[in-house]
Amino acid sequence: MLRGPKAARGQIAESILTAAREEFAAHGYAATTLQGVARIAGVDTKLVRYYFTDKPSLFDACITVPDRFLDHIRASVDVPVSRRGEAAVRAMLALWSDPDLARVLRTVLLIAAHDHTAMARVRMIFTEGLVPAITRGLPPQETSIRGGLITGQMVGLAFTRFVFALEDAAAVPEPVLIALVGETIQQYLTHPLPVPSAHEDTGDPAPDS
Repeated sequence: MLRGPKAARGQIAESILTAAREEFAAHGYAATTLQGVARIAGVDTKLVRYYFTDKPSLFDACITVPDRFLDHIRASVDVPVSRRGEAAVRAMLALWSDPDLARVLRTVLLIAAHDHTAMARVRMIFTEGLVPAITRGLPPQETSIRGGLITGQMVGLAFTRFVFALEDAAAVPEPVLIALVGETIQQYLTHPLPVPSAHEDTGDPAPDS
């Protein structure tokens, strides 16, 4: 129930954002118009401009992930490094179980699938938000490669299970998913990195055996 003009304004802005996410996800940035967003949201185009100024600003708002997404993951992986793999997967599944947050995350990833700006934002969310938390305490020279592999695993899981809802991935029970994907992430996190051989360091060809 609305409680005065402030609540009504918040509801209007949210309805515009919801409509805009749907339009950007379905048609991409170039083909989406403020008029089309206004039509889907059931408001005048002037209201869209009032709340979000222009299309770039509206797009930026659409691909902004709520703070509680990273806050929850950071808190969840604040455990000994030996348990962070499963903790990260468990945290992500918990976030996707929130219908409102899942709807936002799904559309952000759909937009990112065909827009470089959105993909860069998603990448930044993980590299600046998740990776420092999950690789905390590891040698600094290893965090880039380990964090990159973990990011790929997490984003891949989100796409296959929640965005595209591929049948085989979506049907896996959560405990099984936590165990299997958690183990993979744990390997990325703590498995010793191979030491390059001398010819790999210098770029020289390997000697014949």
